[in-house]
Amino acid sequence: MFTKKTLTLLLAIFGSSFLFSQVRLSTAFDSGSIGSYRLLDSAWVKRGVNDSILTLSYEIESRFDPLNPIDTALRPSARWYHFKMEGVKDKQLFLSIKNSEVIRPFYSYDGVNYTRLETGENIYKGTINKIFTRDTVYLSHFVPYPYSRNRNKVDQWRVMPNVKHEVIGTSYLGLPIEMLTITDESAKDSDKKRVWIHSRSHPSESPASWHLEAMVDIITSDTPFGKELRKNAIFYVVPFINPDGVMGGFSRSSSTGVNIEINWDRPDSLTMPEIKILKQTLERLTSNAPLDLLLNMHSQISSSVTYWIHTAESTTERFLKEQLLLSSLTINYSPYYRPVDQSFSAVAPRYFEGWIWEKFKERSVAITFETPYTFYNQDRNGTWVSTDNLRELAHSSLYAISDLMNLGREMRILLDNETGKRERNWEVSNDTKNIFFGDTFFISQKEGAKIRVVSPQLERGNYELYRWVVGPADEVFPEDTNVWLKVEEVKLRDSGKIRYRYKSSKKGEKIDSFLLLKRDTL
Repeated sequence: MFTKKTLTLLLAIFGSSFLFSQVRLSTAFDSGSIGSYRLLDSAWVKRGVNDSILTLSYEIESRFDPLNPIDTALRPSARWYHFKMEGVKDKQLFLSIKNSEVIRPFYSYDGVNYTRLETGENIYKGTINKIFTRDTVYLSHFVPYPYSRNRNKVDQWRVMPNVKHEVIGTSYLGLPIEMLTITDESAKDSDKKRVWIHSRSHPSESPASWHLEAMVDIITSDTPFGKELRKNAIFYVVPFINPDGVMGGFSRSSSTGVNIEINWDRPDSLTMPEIKILKQTLERLTSNAPLDLLLNMHSQISSSVTYWIHTAESTTERFLKEQLLLSSLTINYSPYYRPVDQSFSAVAPRYFEGWIWEKFKERSVAITFETPYTFYNQDRNGTWVSTDNLRELAHSSLYAISDLMNLGREMRILLDNETGKRERNWEVSNDTKNIFFGDTFFISQKEGAKIRVVSPQLERGNYELYRWVVGPADEVFPEDTNVWLKVEEVKLRDSGKIRYRYKSSKKGEKIDSFLLLKRDTL
């Protein structure tokens, strides 16, 4: 048996090779990834008269993706890491992780349940300082959403009522690329809006999958909201468009090194099989009519939620207005998203959205949505991203989609101004410098101008009435504009219609749609 003195001598003789045999690093599991690693230093640190702790310092590099054979000027990414350490119990570990934006990463003792490191355990960016209480620990950039979880969730969803499952193709390595079609089959498809959602083009962006999973759970749920969504829309969901990259633990590429996010405008000889499959599927679904909304789900290093909104210069003012309406509605329902967080770029054919724009122009809204890895609202002292609040964000996303396309027609009733009755003291405007529903909104020509809205036939119950506050279609707008503003609570004692008369507070006030939310039954 070694004494402390003998062990110290052995350390001096054998150095890091002795300690390295005690602590083992591995990535031989789903989404595992690490680059090079080496032991920098080791020492026994005395904490008390009869108490010493072994301290180990490692330098670890996250693994770079393979060189991109198509976009040869694109530098490979090395963001993602997910590795296992064994033999670490009660040792003081100092880890310096290179090539990755590490801010309070996650650890797990079982590879399933992950906890974010405390601020004191990640004082400096790229470092971890912690004593783990179990022999095996997994460390990850964010809570992993591996291929196996997607496989299990798809198996769970596919057997639900109103869900159709199909394998639309296979990846470069032969993994299935799967699509769920979710809708109420008892309702006429011709009356429904159609929504496409896909995710995990970039394998490292696991927050996007947690967000998407929650969205699908809501859409397939037995809740009144879930039923309304299925009754009034068809959802086409492809959870993993890059299964090879996710399983292989890559950062932004497929197993071949290609960033498939920017592979949409390549000739067939340079188009990856995953993109060919998506194109074929989209062409099949749009053979008779375009889709209404297409969401490309991502995660970003910037500490905020955002949509990538395409500029009017690269599209049209009307298309910009529609994107801003979706963005504004999401802001309305989420504390984690603000007008200043919106992002803008020109539409480009190498992206999914550019491919859709070239085919359908204003008839389809295709847009990228980003969730962060770290904290929201650029506020380190605020709420940090978790799987729980990504689920909250999923509700916000679906409320926004519902309002945009009027999907909640019994629970969330959109009353467009086109159905309203007004006096002569209103000017009709279609000025797309503003954010509004449909084709027009009204501008009052005097204070006290009246407009009346009437609901469709409704069940008895308690309702809340909101009006849309029309604001500017700018990159940043005041937070009290482009929002739903509550104007009245209504108790409908018997089935019937709700009638409401609104009076403008000033000349020049802009009035658009109203929203009735059913809160409960009487």
